[in-house]
Amino acid sequence: MEKIAFKKFGVMIDCSRNAVMTVPAFKKMVEILSSLGYNTIRLYTEDTYEVDGEPYFGYLRGRYTKDEIREMDAFARQHGVELIPCIQTLAHLGTIFRYVEYSKIRDVDDIVLVGNERTYTLIDNMFKTISQTFSTKNIHIGMDEAFMLGRGQYSDKNGLLPRAEIIKKHLDKVLEIAAKYGFNCEIWGDMYMHAAYGGNYTFDKDESESVKKLVPQNLKLCYWDYYHTEVSHYEDCIRKHRKLTDNVSFAGGIWTWVGFCPNNRYSLEISKAAAVACVNESVDEVYFTMWGDNGGECSPFAVLPSLVAASEFARGNFDMESIKKLFKERFSIDFDLFAALEKPDMVYAKEGDPADTLCPAKTMLFTDPLCGICDALVEEGVAPAYYKKLAKTLKNGEKDEQWGYLFKSMRTLCEALAVRFDLGVKTRNAYRNGERGELEIIVKKDYPAAIRKIQLFYDAFEEFWMTEKKPFGFEVQDIRLGGVIQRLKHCKKTIEKYLAGEIDKIDELEQEILAPLGAEGGKIGYNYYGVLPTASVL
Repeated sequence: MEKIAFKKFGVMIDCSRNAVMTVPAFKKMVEILSSLGYNTIRLYTEDTYEVDGEPYFGYLRGRYTKDEIREMDAFARQHGVELIPCIQTLAHLGTIFRYVEYSKIRDVDDIVLVGNERTYTLIDNMFKTISQTFSTKNIHIGMDEAFMLGRGQYSDKNGLLPRAEIIKKHLDKVLEIAAKYGFNCEIWGDMYMHAAYGGNYTFDKDESESVKKLVPQNLKLCYWDYYHTEVSHYEDCIRKHRKLTDNVSFAGGIWTWVGFCPNNRYSLEISKAAAVACVNESVDEVYFTMWGDNGGECSPFAVLPSLVAASEFARGNFDMESIKKLFKERFSIDFDLFAALEKPDMVYAKEGDPADTLCPAKTMLFTDPLCGICDALVEEGVAPAYYKKLAKTLKNGEKDEQWGYLFKSMRTLCEALAVRFDLGVKTRNAYRNGERGELEIIVKKDYPAAIRKIQLFYDAFEEFWMTEKKPFGFEVQDIRLGGVIQRLKHCKKTIEKYLAGEIDKIDELEQEILAPLGAEGGKIGYNYYGVLPTASVL
């Protein structure tokens, strides 16, 4: 077996989007990754870790205790894996600002107030606590996507100053604190890329010479890119980062952040291109992120096909048949069967279609049956047969002792979607066409079936969640999935009133359904729950 081409090769596990991986699940992941040749894990925790002197930091969010992190760190070291803290010290701290103590140090959005003494007390406490829990002296300190930096409370106090100037002032102070505790720092590179070139991946200027002077040379700049399939694109972006500093790492994406399903099809393509480019450009530190956007609904174990493949790509092996064979030998389950966990999101995919990043399963589970925001894109009659057939395939995976719970969750989701996906369109068509008999069948058969099957999915999803994650954050799933069930009951009652003559019309069904979110020509797949059930304020 060829050696992995990179000195440091790892993953980043997101434990900040309501889903904090349990210590046993983390250990299981370490064992798997170590056996595949990975030697680093970045533990992404915005506020989900204990910080001395900050009782509201991560309060009721499932934060890791100091003892838990020490245990995780020791276990990782035993398996040859460096556990690296991956925190935030500028933006992405929105969850803490609900508390009076931290509202004082909010600039705008999810960004801390630069230059405020309390901001640096918090950051000092972060570093101090982390120095007591992690054995490594390497740390990722975030600093990404702070595009409104200095546009809120900071500008009230200091006037409107250039972002680059503000971030330089802040970064110098954070690095000073980090040095006090002996840490070597890495940040995401996007803020500097925007300053130098006008964007992360598309460029309309080159001010790299002036921006380079703002980048501390003892700082590692991470080029992150989860979206491209062309080797040349990655190579170009690596070179642009290196015009700012020689100290560059790369973070790709193994897609776990578009709803309930993994996305191995897209992850395989982008990780292959990224691995080739990083070898060609002699990048010595490479890792793949597994984000949990909008609720952490997808299991990081569900992308094992991509994790196995990425480790082989890093060795120069791009033969998928041999990779599938290795997967079967390592996990005693067929690669293609395991990869079927993503297929609830491929309901409209055709043979030969390019890989996409859509999540129609989540979108249509939460789209309201009467106010069907995404119903204009439904191809009526396709989903029921598709999901019934897929459910039978996934049922085969439930026999697996180790991974059966993942297949059960996706199988029950399919069985729910077989009824739920087209339900709003069927309801609206029957109503608007005056087909009262059809409407009676729908309300007597489909609505009760949808309620029952979504409850079964909820039960399986709860089992999955409690197998891998701390209970904190599941209350959000209770609210979301419980809301779907309650809303279906209400819609059923409304239709029954209409059929009984108690009301003369259903106002919601009188409305014309427009293109989802005002976007013409799109496809079904939107991951943000906040706009799916309603056009009202949620």
